[in-house]
Amino acid sequence: MPHSRSIVDTVIPSAWIPVAVVRTAPPPAAGRQAGTARRVGAVDGLRGLALLLVVAFHLFGHGRVSGGVDVFLVLSGYFATGTLLRRAEDGTLRLGAHYARTLARLLPAALVVLAAVTVALFTLTPRMRWSSGLREVGASATFWENWELVRSALAYGAAGPDASPLQHFWSLSVQGQFFAIWPLVVLGLVAAARRTRRRARTERSRAGQAPAGHGGARRPSDGPPPSARGPLTPRGLVTVVTLAATLASFGYALWLVAVDQPVAYFSTFTRFWEIGVGALLALAPRLSGTLPGPVRAGLGWSGLALVVGSGFLVDGAVAFPGPWALVPVAGAALVLATVLPDTQPSGKAQPAKAQPGNTQPGNTQPGNTQPRRAPTGVVPPSSTPSTSTPPDTTPPRSATTPRWTAEALLDSAPLRFGARISYALYLWHWPVLVFWLLTTGAHRAGPLAGAGILVVSTALAWLTTRYVAEPALAHAAAAGTRRPAPAGATPGTRPATSPDTISATDTSPATDTSPATAPAGIRTDPPRTTPSARWMPVALLGTAALLLGGTQLAATAHDATVRHDVADLRTPSPDHPGAAALAPGAVDIPPTTPFRPATWVAFDDHPGRPECAQSADRPELLECTVVAQDDPTAVVYLAGASHELQYEDAFAALAREHGWELREMLKHGCRLATSGAGGLAYPPSCATWNERALDALTAARPDAVVVVGTRTFEDGSPERVMPGQVGAWRVLADAGVRVVTVRDNPRFEWFVPVCMEDESIPDACGRARAEQLAAVSPVTTADDVPGSVVHLDLTDSICGPVICSAVVGNVLVYRDDDHLTSTYVRTLTPVIHEQLRSSAPWLFADTPAP
Repeated sequence: MPHSRSIVDTVIPSAWIPVAVVRTAPPPAAGRQAGTARRVGAVDGLRGLALLLVVAFHLFGHGRVSGGVDVFLVLSGYFATGTLLRRAEDGTLRLGAHYARTLARLLPAALVVLAAVTVALFTLTPRMRWSSGLREVGASATFWENWELVRSALAYGAAGPDASPLQHFWSLSVQGQFFAIWPLVVLGLVAAARRTRRRARTERSRAGQAPAGHGGARRPSDGPPPSARGPLTPRGLVTVVTLAATLASFGYALWLVAVDQPVAYFSTFTRFWEIGVGALLALAPRLSGTLPGPVRAGLGWSGLALVVGSGFLVDGAVAFPGPWALVPVAGAALVLATVLPDTQPSGKAQPAKAQPGNTQPGNTQPGNTQPRRAPTGVVPPSSTPSTSTPPDTTPPRSATTPRWTAEALLDSAPLRFGARISYALYLWHWPVLVFWLLTTGAHRAGPLAGAGILVVSTALAWLTTRYVAEPALAHAAAAGTRRPAPAGATPGTRPATSPDTISATDTSPATDTSPATAPAGIRTDPPRTTPSARWMPVALLGTAALLLGGTQLAATAHDATVRHDVADLRTPSPDHPGAAALAPGAVDIPPTTPFRPATWVAFDDHPGRPECAQSADRPELLECTVVAQDDPTAVVYLAGASHELQYEDAFAALAREHGWELREMLKHGCRLATSGAGGLAYPPSCATWNERALDALTAARPDAVVVVGTRTFEDGSPERVMPGQVGAWRVLADAGVRVVTVRDNPRFEWFVPVCMEDESIPDACGRARAEQLAAVSPVTTADDVPGSVVHLDLTDSICGPVICSAVVGNVLVYRDDDHLTSTYVRTLTPVIHEQLRSSAPWLFADTPAP
């Protein structure tokens, strides 16, 4: 049986999101000693629920996308921003240690999955997919997969015959780029705010020494005191910049979704606004403590309904990250705001005396006796060993929360277990699904198969978490463990910080590497790091770099081999007659001769002028001259989309032989047709391109414009002339321009070269002619077709009387599921020449014009 194209959604959102650890404020008598910490299981549960939605929709959603990725992005922005700001204000944000911990959390499990996918790539996938697969391995290892997907999708024909097993790394790449850049942004903004405020304080101090008004008293006309006119605080500056970036990202997403939604789906710049919403939520004052219990519960259930229902209400695969993404984003924000406990046990800030001599930046300002708000810290549950979890000194969340709240549901054991393995499960379930579809040839996973894929993925996720991710993270955490200095040592001179300072990417508060308050007379030494722990980040980075370099070199070498083989195909071979084998009286080809192009070369056997065809998202008109002549006998245009482009080699050969000038005016996915009433419902870029193309063609007045006149369908729908095409032909005919139509070729529900890797009989990968093509070309019976239009029908040179086979005359006919190989098109040249001689004699100098 032929391999079917996967119709499962091509995007999987997910990534690591931390679990909340909230430190309750210490009682006044405790001074600055460490407070207690407890896990917020509901945040665990929210992440587990989001992953459950992702997996369920990709296994059983028939291509629909849940809002799971949007929940992850909001949570990432929330936890990372709040903690990065606090550490930057406290002066405890050390970028080296911060990035090392982030790598220790993200890379070990990812590298295991990438290694498994690489093995499967060479053992299970067709060779034609090796090059793109290798490039994606390297891009995924270095958190660049989303841009690799954008690049490959924009290059004609480079997306490959099936869903990529690594396509789900796009969201991890978005978050990886955020985790790489955001600490630098926050640190830079905090430094800029401090510098500005110091300058302002200096100016105010100088101004305060000058007499003001009569006798030094301030007059009303002097305006507000200098302290009220100071620059933004570090938090204020970060808030302003984050808000501006979030609004800019949202505006860009609105525009790009309308113009090119597939690119918008993967773009870091269109996805940042979802992260920014979480960041703004972390920077805003906590309001949940002021809400009555029923209101808070109602908001929690409303948020949960938005998160769960977003996948059913909105088809995110075609709508996100536009305005409809506000549904899961708003739901995640509501849930997060209602499940996180108050920062103080009473819900109100408790006054405390200022510590003498404590002028820690970001902690207290001179004259400020209010303590810093106790922050929310986070640790990643998916990879945090139980030994590194702080002691649970407060009752579980479910013990203090009514069972009828959304918080209690999220704090359930199944969801928290899902949260623990969520990162690994996210990494594993998509490759398992894709390779199952590839090896079975199924369109989608049924209930039984989906359950089996879920069981296998869960088992792999648990093993990866338990024996790879958690040990690696524990190793990284141990690298930063501090120990007291010997008794009697001189106290450290570095300023102490609040004990509740926890990084959004730290491994655990218990093993935090930031300075911690020590008892009087005890000095805190720098972290004691074992050699293996010290070199682990270097090893992880080195492995990722080797993967990137090695895969890129291997892909480049593979591409060079393919280009060499494609060039060799231009040499005619008597053992590969192609279309001539269907002519009456054709000689049979010995069965021992292998067909060409090879299955792994066929996908690249297409006209090599990507710069001559406009991309799907741009309306500008491109015009290329394929064959130039000083004094052409005729000017011929190929105009339309990729099915016109595929005939370039045949028409170029005829142009060189008969002195034509051959030009192209092409746009992918956009047939030459009128839009609007009676025309195709084209997107704006295609409609605009068509208007410009028709204007340019009528102005150029060529001798012929070649278009594909009918449309066949993969699912076997009846062949027909598309609306608006006849209208475009009429516009050209009224301007005196002749139109030559070519009947469309058959289309398949599977990639023919992939099928031929497993089949020895070409007819097994073909289709019945009657399933695809009408008995008579619909162009000849369509209404209002101008009488000057001529028709070419190549069906008898592509298909046999009953079967449209995959191989004809020892030449592989199809490069994918609906495009002819250039090798086969070149064998069609005599057929096209004969039909043009008969129906368009004015194109030939030795034939009198009508």
